[in-house]
Amino acid sequence: MIREFWTENYLSIRDRQCLNFEAVGESRDWIGAEVTDGMSLNKVGVIFGPNASGKSNMLKALKNVFRLLFISSDNRNKPVCSEAPFALTADKPTRMYVSFYADSIRYDYTIVYTIDHIIREELLYYPKKSKSLFYERDYTGTDSQCRIKFGTSVGIKGRTLDTLMENTLNNHSVLSTYGKVALAEDALKLATLYNWIRTHIHGIADDEPELSQLLKEVEENPRKKRFFLEMLKKADFNITGFSVVSNGDSEKVEFVNSSNDGVFSLPEATQSSGTIKYLQDLRYLYDAISGEHIYMLDELGEDLHYDLLFYYMQVFIANSGKSQLFFTSQEMTLLSEDLFNDNRQTIWFVEKSAETASSEYTRADKLGLHKNNSLYNAYRIGKFGAKPVLGSPFINLD
Repeated sequence: MIREFWTENYLSIRDRQCLNFEAVGESRDWIGAEVTDGMSLNKVGVIFGPNASGKSNMLKALKNVFRLLFISSDNRNKPVCSEAPFALTADKPTRMYVSFYADSIRYDYTIVYTIDHIIREELLYYPKKSKSLFYERDYTGTDSQCRIKFGTSVGIKGRTLDTLMENTLNNHSVLSTYGKVALAEDALKLATLYNWIRTHIHGIADDEPELSQLLKEVEENPRKKRFFLEMLKKADFNITGFSVVSNGDSEKVEFVNSSNDGVFSLPEATQSSGTIKYLQDLRYLYDAISGEHIYMLDELGEDLHYDLLFYYMQVFIANSGKSQLFFTSQEMTLLSEDLFNDNRQTIWFVEKSAETASSEYTRADKLGLHKNNSLYNAYRIGKFGAKPVLGSPFINLD
């Protein structure tokens, strides 16, 4: 689970902007999950703001820091895996930090990089509740190997260190090197962390299946299929079943619909975009409540009726363990629900600064609103900003 994240000089984010997910107060037992003794983390984080404010950019940054840890390169001339820096400070490096728990062990990762190379990265961890160095790396020059140092508790031996130094290019992280080379058994801790990221962090690679592929996987898993059918029934789509039918070189989905006059089949093309999107969203929900997974989703529920979106969130909160769901939303009615109004530490508002044109994120519980006052009403009337300023609806074209 992710404890904290910050970034600076990334897309619309110029100055350091931070998201902290530590659960405090009464919400620890409901919206939080205990990752280790005395530390509970929020399972949900939602970013609200107008179009073009930078909502999506924070999620992109959060995905990007894990991409940097996971994705390697075989070409030294490729750019670092990242989006562009903030336009007015493009000559300065981008900085990112993420603190997360993997198998109850805390890791703190910091990286500084330009479009061409990684300047420095440091990975700390807490194997016995005390801080230890996992590794650190420093840039030494365009045509030189980077300098890499592992902490003694990691157990990396000389031959493995040599292999890592030879294969870690200036444009990707040390940890990501594990994905492209074979290492000896002394790299076990490196392998464990790399595989944890691959299994638990979603959205860092192309892992979005086509609908036919998704539902084929669902059909092969009875428990998963029961979940999908139950959630489709609750959604009141009149869908009681589905099947994937081979058609030559392609596959298509047939949906079973029911009515008072009988049962009939309809092809995928006849279903609404909301129904198709909901089926994709059910994949995230099933994973999150059946294991430990972290999803970062842009505009979750944009094609869904509000009641269905909120029910989706209730199912996630009530049934998930150590999973996290971070998403952006325009559906401000969510703020009127006790689930979010009483747990304001899960909400961020973002707007563009008038002075710098950069995105600024503020957590709702830091806005000074009394707990008895409605977060929804305050946001609706513009008390927190993070809304479009539209002006008069009358347009003068002369």
